[in-house]
Amino acid sequence: MTAQASHTFAIVDDDKRVLEGLRELLESVGYAAKTYRSPYSFLTSGDLTAFDCVITDIKMDTMDGFELEQAVRGQEPGMAMILMTGRTDIEDKGYAGADDHRVFMRKPLNSRALLQAITRLLAFPR
Repeated sequence: MTAQASHTFAIVDDDKRVLEGLRELLESVGYAAKTYRSPYSFLTSGDLTAFDCVITDIKMDTMDGFELEQAVRGQEPGMAMILMTGRTDIEDKGYAGADDHRVFMRKPLNSRALLQAITRLLAFPR
């Protein structure tokens, strides 16, 4: 599966291993990716408009993924978002509908399911 190099992802997670693993996966299929260790560093970077999709953990110390999504949508309402969680009470919903720019995925992520969800998310206009 080869991606279009024109798509760029922001990955926000406080776990360095997750950041590096996702960055390597995305780059291996031709996407560009930039990692951020905190929601604050991402939001203050000034890079938001450079991305086609934000992949973030839900549970982080300083700001959770839902708060980050709200902040992102305040500036870019149609931004594609993938929210990851290790929680078992959130159903894995690796899909996006016509008006849905958000996907939930449970950790550990299934690489194939993640890439399929990305393809569907990027198919919808911003």
